[in-house]
Amino acid sequence: MSEWRIMSVTCGGPRPTPLVEEPRPLLLVFPADEPGEALAGAFAAHHGAAVLGRITNVRREGGELVVTRSTHGGRLTLSLAVAPSLAVATANDLEGLDGTLSIGQPDDAAVERTPLADQSVNLEGAQIVIGGGRGLDAEGFAQLGRIAKALGAAVSASLPAVDLGLAPVSQQVGQSGKFVSPVIYFAAGMSGTPQHLAGVGARARILAVNSDLDAPIFGFAEAGSTTDARKLLPLVAEALEELKAEDA
Repeated sequence: MSEWRIMSVTCGGPRPTPLVEEPRPLLLVFPADEPGEALAGAFAAHHGAAVLGRITNVRREGGELVVTRSTHGGRLTLSLAVAPSLAVATANDLEGLDGTLSIGQPDDAAVERTPLADQSVNLEGAQIVIGGGRGLDAEGFAQLGRIAKALGAAVSASLPAVDLGLAPVSQQVGQSGKFVSPVIYFAAGMSGTPQHLAGVGARARILAVNSDLDAPIFGFAEAGSTTDARKLLPLVAEALEELKAEDA
């Protein structure tokens, strides 16, 4: 039977722990918070590790290591067999860990911090939030970013969109994510589940775009459109950018 090592990764140790070459498959589990997600992505990119996302369970089935993660707003559960290689995941609470690897910072490390343009507006304190759901694709979320930049707004995402990799967990709004209380909440490609709307304050005026006329979001929205959001968003972004250029 193959041997496996499962290790949780915590940050902030006094000294760095070098990662040695492992002759057997290794799963590194990072905290499912904003620093943990960022560290997992950077580590995977640097070491060519497989990315498993946010997992809820780890178990052994014969000689294989199998992890469980939810998707589509918790309605589906995926069981993923880890290939015999290095893999990374994130988790809020996970049992069965048999070791801990603390990654610190060397005393002579030069750390350069560059603020990201799309993080200039804090999500929790934003007066305007531009949200996207699983009805969008990667290009749709790029258009949300354009709109948010033109309005000085923040971008949010539903849990299904985060599960699909369309947005980072730091942008997740809802019962299992962040709580926002903007004046305007623009929801594109969102069905409007109670779990997501639990993260939106009561004062928010919701504007919805969803091609499904029966989408629950329209029951909470003050105004809406049944246009395909993927076609409408580029037009909105372009119009707002033109207005901003004229004002400048």
